[in-house]
Amino acid sequence: MPRRALRSYPTKDATDLTDAQWAAIAPLVVTPSPNGGRPTDIDRRAIVNALLYKHRTGCQWRMLPTDVPPMSSVRYYFDKWNRDGTFVKMNDMLRKLARQALDRDPEPSISVLDSQSVKTTEAGGERGYDGEKKVNGRKRQCWVDTKGFLLRVLVHPADISDTEGAEWLLAAHHQSFPRMQEIRVDEGYKQGLNEWMQQNTTIRLNVIEKPPGQKGFAVIPKRWVVERSIAWAGRNRWERRIIIRRNNRNPESSEAFLYLGSIAMLLNRLYPRC
Repeated sequence: MPRRALRSYPTKDATDLTDAQWAAIAPLVVTPSPNGGRPTDIDRRAIVNALLYKHRTGCQWRMLPTDVPPMSSVRYYFDKWNRDGTFVKMNDMLRKLARQALDRDPEPSISVLDSQSVKTTEAGGERGYDGEKKVNGRKRQCWVDTKGFLLRVLVHPADISDTEGAEWLLAAHHQSFPRMQEIRVDEGYKQGLNEWMQQNTTIRLNVIEKPPGQKGFAVIPKRWVVERSIAWAGRNRWERRIIIRRNNRNPESSEAFLYLGSIAMLLNRLYPRC
């Protein structure tokens, strides 16, 4: 009996960019050399495809498929686009298009902020102990609009309070959203954040409290969209992997993968696969 052919790695059809998706983001990643030197021959579309595959599958860098550019090139552009803000710019552009498609103003006026503590391994990197949630690791501050589209994210040690983490996030990014009037949060941000925002921003803080007598998790009106956004991120193997045992030593790399997940979701929403 003839032997069955060995299967190759899972197809990348589910993550490779379509022509329409690539056309939307190409201007942000295919740029001329600032020094006017010889242009690189690396296929940027293939680089993005490799990053989307890694994000979706959770594979290690050295386990990327053989038909994508070398791991060193993929990692180089991941770090470069993270440092120079390309991932943030890409996410902002797609979020505005998604809002316009829903007949919304491209810039949000109301948003929702929440945090999630996740475990880390002992491999190193910044971490701390969240005494309230009994988690030794990191905390990520997720700031979204009322449709659940990601605005900004910040990853920091879990022993930093929600209020202090929110202050760091807003200090760095609140001026990026000139129409922003209100940020909705839970009771974890109640202590101190309102005073800081009054002194440093023109944005109003709206603390959405749990109904009296509620125990455990329940969907809270006006605040649930950020919980859904965190759930969206958890659909990908890379996110499920780092939620359980976060092994990125660099918090900025963790932030980059969260932006990458948002970019993938927005691309599929704006330019669905046939």
